[in-house]
Amino acid sequence: MDNNVRSQLTQFRLDCGEQDMALLRDPRFYNGHIRIQGILLASGGGCSSLGVDLPFTPIELPPYANQEPFGIAATQSRFHTEQELVAYYRTGGNIVYWVLSNSWSHSLLQYPCTDCFYLELDQQPGTSSQTFPRGDSSIKQEVGSQSIGLSFRDPDEQIRQTLWAGKALERYARQQARHHGLWYGGALGALLVAAYWGLRNYRRSLKGLLQTGLARREFVPFYQPIVDNRSQQVVGFEALLRWQRGRELVPPGAFIDYAEEQGLILPMTEQLLERIMTDLPRLAPAQWVSVNIVATHLEQPHLRTLLQRHGWPSPTRLTFELTERKPITDIKAAIGEITALQQLGYHFKLDDFGTGYGGFAYLQRLGIRQIKIDKMFVDTIGTDDLKRTLLDSIIAFGHESGMEMIAEGVETGEQVDYLRQHGVHLIQGYVYARPMALARLQIWLLAWRQNHAGEG
Repeated sequence: MDNNVRSQLTQFRLDCGEQDMALLRDPRFYNGHIRIQGILLASGGGCSSLGVDLPFTPIELPPYANQEPFGIAATQSRFHTEQELVAYYRTGGNIVYWVLSNSWSHSLLQYPCTDCFYLELDQQPGTSSQTFPRGDSSIKQEVGSQSIGLSFRDPDEQIRQTLWAGKALERYARQQARHHGLWYGGALGALLVAAYWGLRNYRRSLKGLLQTGLARREFVPFYQPIVDNRSQQVVGFEALLRWQRGRELVPPGAFIDYAEEQGLILPMTEQLLERIMTDLPRLAPAQWVSVNIVATHLEQPHLRTLLQRHGWPSPTRLTFELTERKPITDIKAAIGEITALQQLGYHFKLDDFGTGYGGFAYLQRLGIRQIKIDKMFVDTIGTDDLKRTLLDSIIAFGHESGMEMIAEGVETGEQVDYLRQHGVHLIQGYVYARPMALARLQIWLLAWRQNHAGEG
């Protein structure tokens, strides 16, 4: 376990009091693999970094070898919702737990084609431990497909990973073989082996590719509309970073974290902002574009410098979303940077609220008044998933605090209706549109206006 986690454990009072809550929300005790953390008390109560107890009973798995009393567990799988992996620590009848992020696996499994791969993770293979699936499990059972299982297990780890490739990869391989004049079997094998090694070693050669991509200006914005579900008006867009390598789009989850680690996120943001500045005049004057930023942008005056270089674009057209891939280490500097930009009229949202490092603490300390409700909470609408109670708690918190709320990852009319009934009116997700390049977005906007003329 990480040394920061061990340090955190020594400071818990295990009573869910003020000190425990401060530790659960302290950005120092997070990394890119932790989404939520909390405590289940021996007395039956509990608390979490979201401010409320998570009502789940973990399925216990064998503890890590040589790591007791640490272990790995999972939440119950209900209504076809994906299980959450949970690391836990037992002490005196209490359980301290960390809900782990699965975003890395989902992003990689969608490249180079959608639903190409299925991944299974087994803790301590050969025991009665449980399998944790990632991706579309039907790939493993496909009849007549070229499904092949590839397994690897690092010597120092207790988890075996098995990768399956299905019909989607077969179709993609045939397409690539025709395009490049390759033997189909060789193309399929090359793609499968590339995926296998990509899961293990893709970061090793990534830096050079990213630097080349920057030089070639391959990083572009894709825009996803945000709709007011009362008036059906498109009020704005989130600009999502995409890496356009020739005809291929590399999913952001495959490179964003590494780019941030290597200090490349700043030039990427600048390149993205330059494109957005070019695109803004082609969007309606009342519509705004929201740009993702990270801790690095705020701990030094990078963002102010960037905006000044572009002539201080109108705050009514450009807003920012703080993503929490890494914690803010210099809170004082971040407060100063955000305050200075707020005084110039710029607005900030906290992205993926409830899943990251700071949560409620960031809102209070950074003076952010807008939150985005993450898809993992929206997905629980219509189920009894444990995060359903958290969704209602987040919405209640937003109303009580006077926060503007945007729900992202919304995919169904049922979800839109539920959110509307609970006072969440700004909606982003596939229920309306996928992220699009500007040219396609303009066609979509024209059709949207025609279909919703007279509403509102």
